[in-house]
Amino acid sequence: MIQAESDPHKRDEYLQRLMELPNQKWGEIIGQARQSVDFLKDQDVIRTVLNILQTNTSVASSLGTHFLSQISLIFLDMLNVYRMYSELISSSIAEGGPYASKTSYVKLLRSVKRETLKLIETFLDKAEDQPQIGKQFVPPMMDPVLGDYARNLPDARESEVLSLFATIINKYKVAMIDDVPRLFEAVFQCTLEMITKNFEDYPEHRLKFFSLLRAIATHCFAALIRLSSQQLKLVMDSIIWAFRHTERNIAETGLNLLLEMLKNFQASEFCNQFYRTYFLSIEQEIFAVLTDTFHKPGFKLHVLVLQHLFCLVECGLLTEPLWDAATVPYPYPNNGMFVREYTIKLLSTSFPNMTAAEVTQFVNGLFDSRNDLSTFKNHIRDFLVQSKEFSAQDNKDLYAEEAALQRERERQRMLSIPGLIAPNEIQDEMLDS
Repeated sequence: MIQAESDPHKRDEYLQRLMELPNQKWGEIIGQARQSVDFLKDQDVIRTVLNILQTNTSVASSLGTHFLSQISLIFLDMLNVYRMYSELISSSIAEGGPYASKTSYVKLLRSVKRETLKLIETFLDKAEDQPQIGKQFVPPMMDPVLGDYARNLPDARESEVLSLFATIINKYKVAMIDDVPRLFEAVFQCTLEMITKNFEDYPEHRLKFFSLLRAIATHCFAALIRLSSQQLKLVMDSIIWAFRHTERNIAETGLNLLLEMLKNFQASEFCNQFYRTYFLSIEQEIFAVLTDTFHKPGFKLHVLVLQHLFCLVECGLLTEPLWDAATVPYPYPNNGMFVREYTIKLLSTSFPNMTAAEVTQFVNGLFDSRNDLSTFKNHIRDFLVQSKEFSAQDNKDLYAEEAALQRERERQRMLSIPGLIAPNEIQDEMLDS
């Protein structure tokens, strides 16, 4: 009802009346906390704070931009509560060890932190694209949220911080470019240390971390160019680590991120410098996952990365040699010849059961078909199916894209014949889309 009201004064009055009880209770809690901060440690008070925040999140979800007056009212106090509860969580975990994070008290405190982040993310996501909203809300969050994330113990870091800043960058795009170094410094190294020890710990941080990195690469690419060579290497290592992951969502996010990075660097003034450093390692890593049967679902994206690399070396954009003259005595006439020979050696080592002639024929075929994606893809698929690793397996994932197209064509054919598909099924599909 408030959302539908067109008169801004009436709308603000209705919102004020709707939020009167939660705001009254919030004011009492903050007033008591100013007299004695210990008041906020009581479990009943923590539950009340959580309930108030959840109410605000629900209203923000419906009102979007029109929620501005309400969130402005509680925002700074909310960040102070966030900071205090975060310190309580850290001290509990520091004193009680890893098991302390499983206690009901710490879980309750963390629920308040997560709801705070969810409320801010919901509001910024639903609000119209108004730069002044970003300028009003992002700077005050830098220390309470980002600084807190960096200072915390790994078990006390909230993955919602990563998704909140991914939402902010996706929303305000290039306007956030000056904040990227601070963001990088606060979350990058410490999150990588958490997620790269194995493929299991901190599952929520994994996907949200790479979604944040993808948002930065898409909208603030210039900030990545300004990173030091060590920091850029950290970014590239993390992307390679992502597409090696056996969790499909993470591997796909890593591959999509890699494709965006490759295209952005190709169009930048650092094209030669970047590809001299990373071309061969990227090619080697992509062939490693392409020929690993655990990574079959990523086949379509593996093909796109390889096509990009082979087109790049043949189009003449790279004006410097990809090989190191100190270690490669033979001066190749161009990068295309070097990459051709490098790929033949790489695959001959990976597939010792294949003859040199078969591998050479495959690599020549890759270069010949590089400009036609369909032929290029079929050529790689045929090679994989011939190989011993794939020959005895169910390879339907390699044909997933074509199977999806076939299903869509069949559905369209059935839709064209009245009565073949029930009206409720058509309605369901419309809702899904």
